[in-house]
Amino acid sequence: MLHVAAAAKKTAFASNLVEHLEASELELGNIYGETAFFVVARSEVVEMAKVMYEKNKNLSTIPNYSDSDMIPLEMAIFLRNRKMVKYRCRITPVEYLNPNKFMDILAATIHIDMYDIALEILNAVDESIVTSTAKVGSVLQVLARKPLSQNHGIRGRIWERLVSIITTIPYPYIPYIIQEIEIFHAAAKIGNVEFFTLLSYSYPDLIWNFDSERNSIFHIAVTNRQEEVFSLIYHKGIRKDAIALIEDNDGNNILHLAGKKAPRSRLNIVSGPSLQMQRELQWFKAVEKIVGPSYLQTKNRDHKTPRKLFTLEREKLREDGEKWMKKTATSCMVVATLIATVVFAAAFTVPGGYKEDIGAPIFLNDGWFTVFVTFDAVAMFTSTASILTFLSLFTAQYREDDFLFSLPTKLMVGLVTLFASIVCMVITFSTTFFLVYKEEKHGTLPKVVAALSLLPIILYAVLNCRLWIAIIHSTFFASSFMFRPRNNRLI
Repeated sequence: MLHVAAAAKKTAFASNLVEHLEASELELGNIYGETAFFVVARSEVVEMAKVMYEKNKNLSTIPNYSDSDMIPLEMAIFLRNRKMVKYRCRITPVEYLNPNKFMDILAATIHIDMYDIALEILNAVDESIVTSTAKVGSVLQVLARKPLSQNHGIRGRIWERLVSIITTIPYPYIPYIIQEIEIFHAAAKIGNVEFFTLLSYSYPDLIWNFDSERNSIFHIAVTNRQEEVFSLIYHKGIRKDAIALIEDNDGNNILHLAGKKAPRSRLNIVSGPSLQMQRELQWFKAVEKIVGPSYLQTKNRDHKTPRKLFTLEREKLREDGEKWMKKTATSCMVVATLIATVVFAAAFTVPGGYKEDIGAPIFLNDGWFTVFVTFDAVAMFTSTASILTFLSLFTAQYREDDFLFSLPTKLMVGLVTLFASIVCMVITFSTTFFLVYKEEKHGTLPKVVAALSLLPIILYAVLNCRLWIAIIHSTFFASSFMFRPRNNRLI
């Protein structure tokens, strides 16, 4: 009955039932070997757990015998219930936990991002328990996969505190553990630069460990396109020449790894195949500066140079980038051509018409007419410039290096001039209403039209701002920001 009440979250009924039961009866398990106290973890009702624990203090240490001896605290962690985890951490005696069990619980709380609870657990235990188990590696593995960039404010400070405490405890065999399970390389793969920066304070030589493929953390950073890790190379303490000489089991140096195509997850952080091709080129050029031009001719075991490998692995991406560029240029050029046609015709069919005797525009001396003529001319010139710019994208050769600066710049110029022509065309249209309907009885109409004219301008800007920002950032700022020295540096 108590198991059913716990599962059904019937707190009042369970509390009354506990009063009529003996303490030993609370230790009875169901067919799965679970006590009612164990089942409460699923219901997430902390008050019910308190009632049972007050009746029998042994409940917090009675495991689920049919499931790898999982104790109630572990079940609460598995279900990610913060209140239940926090309560059961306080009532679970540390001396009951063997070192391996303790490390499993510590790793589990870190895995579900309950860093404050993990820190409480770590501070509550005697250091001898922590140093007596090789499972410290499992904790470090979890921390290596939790970048500081995902944790801000208090969570970030607690994360740093956790790493600092664990890495400064005098483990007798931690260098072997770190090397054996390749914790540094796991951190480098996801760009957790803060983790091995902190870890390197205690074990600086570990940054030169290699994985099973003979890759250092810098080689892994290039393979997985983690610029923050790669930027650590720029620190004067890192031997760039030594990094350049290292080859993996397939004879690839670090420039070959830059020549390989990036993982899909990293490639997709940039939108569009054209900009993805540009980002890949930026990576290749950055690594080339580190190793020097002579490594461009070094061949791996497949007899491929880094540049040849780059070309072969990105042929499809280059073709997709070319198609994307031409498709975008086609759509935009159609709009630019329509605008040029309209504003050209508007220049010779001015509002109000012409004076019959001299052929001059009737509103020639009106200030709004000057605005009309000015913006009509600007719209004509910018739309024409946009057409010519987009036309140049059709005549381009689309070589690999063209994606680095030339093609994105042309696309950006075309988009900017197209936007300028749209703005000028709308202003030209609005000024016509101020010229023709400026009498007092029509005084509000030009204002309404002018207000409505903002709609297409805002709509165009909103729908295309992401593309503009992506092109500008990737072309003019990415290289300087991606591969600059970072504040987090290895010692």
